[in-house]
Amino acid sequence: MTNANSRASISTGAVSELLGIVANSKDSMTIAFEQAENGCMEETHVSLRRRIAQVWGFEYGAIKLMEGSMMARFELGGMQFNIYDSVQFNVGGKGWSTDFKTIARDSAYDDKDN
Repeated sequence: MTNANSRASISTGAVSELLGIVANSKDSMTIAFEQAENGCMEETHVSLRRRIAQVWGFEYGAIKLMEGSMMARFELGGMQFNIYDSVQFNVGGKGWSTDFKTIARDSAYDDKDN
């Protein structure tokens, strides 16, 4: 079955099941995607900040994203879905790096006094 854009339709059940695998966590976690310029679906910055807050306990509003890298996680209906596999961020002036398995202070991302 295809939609008006001639793309394969994907059941919400299949997407939910795959996103559960992507989260790779005992706790339920929702990952939001948006279409990038290259046509792939990429995790949103809102979703990334929410994941950092849920996994590491930082206050969502205090997280300032600095850098990150994505990996192709899965393909569904002919579309590639990418999620962040590592990210550097700042909370309260202190820099952090995580791969979502471990977290470490990263002074390279600390706020600098001018």
